[in-house]
Amino acid sequence: MEDVRKWRQKAAIYRLLAKFYAGDLSAGQEAAVRIGALLGISPLVPPVDDEGRHDFNRLFVGPQKLLAPPLESYYRNEEHLPMQEETMAVRAAYGEAGLELIAQNKIPDDHAQFEFYFLSCLLEAVCRYQGEALARQAAEAYRRFLQEHLLLWVFAHLRAVDKGCSSTYCREVAGAIYHFMRWEKEAVSHEV
Repeated sequence: MEDVRKWRQKAAIYRLLAKFYAGDLSAGQEAAVRIGALLGISPLVPPVDDEGRHDFNRLFVGPQKLLAPPLESYYRNEEHLPMQEETMAVRAAYGEAGLELIAQNKIPDDHAQFEFYFLSCLLEAVCRYQGEALARQAAEAYRRFLQEHLLLWVFAHLRAVDKGCSSTYCREVAGAIYHFMRWEKEAVSHEV
């Protein structure tokens, strides 16, 4: 099992990414800095400005058609519709871990903010219950969720961000997320 320090670093990054996708743009910059420290890279994310805020809304919020919807179901079903079977599968994964969203049926369960938050919770449980069966269960749920959900759509989402963004801020945050998710994909593909 990875060392606890690395699990904590990843949990903090996932928590910041959840905040970023929930609309706290400064969390995106902090996540990029932490990703850089973890991976030994130097993302050049400028401070959030009006251009970055406008771009964030065009990409992820609206009111126009979203350029990079942060929803698993958008990338995993042919109709690109939210609240489909992919959303229900994510909801079931949360339920298996004993979690239920307060915002259920307001924001789809497969929104990036919730998927990143869920992964942070699982990693925090691994750290909190180190050496116990619960830690092993949380670690397995974390790997399974990455493989069965996030890693199946996040790269398409990040390509859409790169294609649709106009600000250096959003492009650099997305680039840092891309490097982190590639690193995560590599790590889970080598685990037995």
